[in-house]
Amino acid sequence: MSRTLRLAITADLHWGHARGHEPNRALVEHLKRHPADGLVIAGDVGSGDHWGDCLRAFADVPGFKAVLPGNHDVWVPRDEERIDSLVMYEAILPEIAREAGFHYLDDGPLLLPEAGLGLVGTINWYDYSWAIDELTARFPDELERLSSKRFTRGRHNDANFVRWALDDAGFTRRVVEKFARQLDEALAAVPHVLAFTHHPAFRGVAFPVPPGAVLDLDQLLWVAFTGNVALEEVLAARADRIAMAFSGHTHRACEGRLGSLPGVNVGSDYPFKRLLYLDWPALTIDAVQFDP
Repeated sequence: MSRTLRLAITADLHWGHARGHEPNRALVEHLKRHPADGLVIAGDVGSGDHWGDCLRAFADVPGFKAVLPGNHDVWVPRDEERIDSLVMYEAILPEIAREAGFHYLDDGPLLLPEAGLGLVGTINWYDYSWAIDELTARFPDELERLSSKRFTRGRHNDANFVRWALDDAGFTRRVVEKFARQLDEALAAVPHVLAFTHHPAFRGVAFPVPPGAVLDLDQLLWVAFTGNVALEEVLAARADRIAMAFSGHTHRACEGRLGSLPGVNVGSDYPFKRLLYLDWPALTIDAVQFDP
């Protein structure tokens, strides 16, 4: 019989951002006093160059640790000429994670055979597929906004700080294909996996939309920049062996389902942080919120 496991899960710590300093410190101290068997941080770990500062803050927290990056973590300042966002994602972030004692999930699954479980994760990305049909039907003259990432009010900062010789569809394809390979690798070794993504794994754990709501142009653009259909298809094809999916990015706590697959969005925001404790294999969740 597989042993039980308690897993702590958080996301969107944005370490170094002034509005989150006190809640982040409170979360770390809470984990020291109430440790789980392991910890997963599902992206947007640091603000600016604070990725390593955040991971090192958990040095005294017991248990194994795993992390995956978010879009903020691959941002590169405009005056940086030596590296780009792909180098950040593939080389710099995983090296810092290893030095801090974290398993970098985008490089491969973390297997826990004694629990019959694997942890598989990806930054995930967006290729506009969640909204392209509706944008084309309702706003055909506004499709240029997808590549420029310009809203009617403001601009998505990924356009300013994600710098690489790729387009969104190309990077999405790259990470989804890698995630599918890693899922299959894990499932060849253990009976079940937990999936972790930064950008939401499926629409049900993205920005909540009231039933019947008609989204305006800016809202539809945010949907376009939030996830992709391809990852949903990967998850749906293996849903019988994926116990649960956890995501971040939207700063909105919610639960949803993709067919039989349950999912949870952690829901941390800049001024407050949330920590989930998942009990395996019961799949019960306790949530703790840390406010200023």
